[in-house]
This record gives sequence, structure tokens and C-alpha cells, in this order.
Amino acid sequence: MTTYLPGDLPTLVTAEGVVVTTPDRLAEMVALRERDLEAPTVVEVLSRGDLRALPDFAAVRLEGAEARILVRGALVVRVDGFAVDGRDATMWTEASATLVPGAVVEVAPSGTTPAGPALPLTAGVVRSAGVTWRPVVVATSTPVPAAPVPAAAPTPPASEYTVVRGSQRAAVPPPTSPPPTSPPPTSPPPTSPPPTSPPPSAPPAGWQPLPPGDQSVEHDGRTITPAQLQALRAGAAVSVPSPTSPAPVPVRPTVALALSTGRVVPVRRRVLIGRSPRIQQVGGSQNLPALVTVDDPYVSSTHLEVAADGSRVTVTDMSTNGTLLARQGRVPVPLDRGVATEVALGDVLTLSKGLTATVVPAPDEV
Repeated sequence: MTTYLPGDLPTLVTAEGVVVTTPDRLAEMVALRERDLEAPTVVEVLSRGDLRALPDFAAVRLEGAEARILVRGALVVRVDGFAVDGRDATMWTEASATLVPGAVVEVAPSGTTPAGPALPLTAGVVRSAGVTWRPVVVATSTPVPAAPVPAAAPTPPASEYTVVRGSQRAAVPPPTSPPPTSPPPTSPPPTSPPPTSPPPSAPPAGWQPLPPGDQSVEHDGRTITPAQLQALRAGAAVSVPSPTSPAPVPVRPTVALALSTGRVVPVRRRVLIGRSPRIQQVGGSQNLPALVTVDDPYVSSTHLEVAADGSRVTVTDMSTNGTLLARQGRVPVPLDRGVATEVALGDVLTLSKGLTATVVPAPDEV
């Protein structure tokens, strides 16, 4: 069961993930309840469209059997002993952790031990001093062969996806089935069903109306009531981009960076690598980069930028000490600072004596 401690930090819990931020972003958290929790969406909504106004926040999103983590400022995320602290990052820190069934994700202010009664929460927005989220992780098991069924058009496999905004999956056209060998038997034409009226609109998932005359469900006075939620939605609709805007077509990454630290970073969008990578250009979240923080004193704060455009991958040195590019059978050469250079699979980038990044094919599951 997911629980939280009463406090002042707006906290969103869904089946997809959990987000915690500063007290002045309650309306934005309510707006996120209607959106996906992809990193660009969370950053765009919480920053109100201006990265200079981005507050401290922690966001954890369930992707298969992995937890995608973003942390900024005085918050920490713990996943079964693995901790990600946001205090050391200029913009934010990104990480991922493999989850097992029964995994526990904790989000709390850094350097504090919140105390108080742990209150249950299924889904919704509350004010908390920390939350313990138990995502539903499906264990990998060997599939059991199904009994034969009558021949039918094969169902296309679910496609993997990586999106910048939105949560739709890429559609896979079904394979063309062969024409029947004999004409089907003649049957009377089906009668048209009578027109039906559209079903009544249902309240958003997770809403629980208050029982008449019973206010005890507001146990701590901090849970958001339906009336407050409606008022917050009305205010947030003015400043938060509409969730109905068309999302970009999902693009699956084709390459990744295999760091000598053991981490593999799929290049879903632009990637910035450094001791404390910082975004120089402020704008929309369409091309918001992934930030990879490395602990190496010889690596610059923002050392290297990697960008993928289809099958074309470029790297740009942004460092003080420089970056070497090594290709098979060739002598390593330094990259020209600030100039995008195209790279290929197998190329090795040396950022320092202790850190390299090799361009490799993206993993099957990202």
C-alpha cells in the first residue's frame, strides 16, 4: 500500500509514477494528474514553460521493470537502498533503477527524517512530507503456450516506444491476411443496431465522493477534496499547456552511450554529460536534453553533448579539457570545441583518463 506523511509538499501519486515538488506548485501538480509523467512533460508543467522558474522536484516513472528518476534540489529518491540526491545538480539529476516485485520507492526532503502517522493513498494529489510508493511490477516469467484457436488475422506485437510528450504508443499495422480459398456462406445481412446515446461522463479515476454528513475521511485536513480539485483545475488551465495538443510521433532510439562506469544511456533525445550539466538554451520541452551526471574531477560541468536525428548521431565538445574521438584503426583526434561531429557505432569518446563513452546500438528494452 502506498502511504504518505502529512506535510506541505504537493505530491502526486498515480499507477504510472510519483511526483513531489515545492508548496507553490499545487495547481501544476493537479494539472499533471491529467498528463503523462514523461520527463519533458513534468519539467514543462512544473516550470510553467520557463526553465529558469523550475522548482525543486522529484519525479519517478515506472517503465516496465525500471524506475526512471529525475531529482532537483533538496529532495532525495530511494529505491531499495539506491539513493538519488538532487542537491548536487545544477539543473537536475537523472538515473534509473531496476525494480523487482515488491520494490519500495521513497521520496522525501534531503537530510530530514519526517515523522508522523503514515496515511494510505491509492492515487491523487495530497500535501505531504514524504511518500512511500509501491509500484506494481510484473515479474518476468516463461510464457505458457496457449491452446489453439480458430485461424484469424495475427495480432501485431506491442511496440516499444520513447516519446518526448504524450503517452501514446506507435501503431504497428497488422500483417495482410491471405484471401479465403472459398467464398464464405451466404447469410442474411445484419440489422443495424438502434442508435444509442453516449454514456454519461464519469468522474476522473481515483475520485471518491464524501459520504453525506461524514467528514472523517479528511483525516489530516490536507487531502485535496473534489471541490478544491475543480477550483485548482480552473486556475491551472490558464497557465499550463493543453494536454490535448498533438504529441510528436514516438521515436525509438537507435543508439546508446556505454560509459566506462557501466551505465548505458539510450539517446532518446539530446544528452548532456558532465559533472553538473546545465542547459544553456531556455525554451519549450520538445528538445529537452537528458542530463547525465558523472563523478570525475577532470570532466567539465557540461562536457559533451550528444544528439540523434534518425540514424545520424553527432557529438559536440563543450569542455575545458577537451574530448578525444577514437575510431577503429585510426589515431585518436581531439574534437573541435563547439563543432558538431558525426560519429558511428563503435566510436569511443574519451572525456578524461577515467571516463569513456562508446557509441553502441540501443538496448532492445529502453
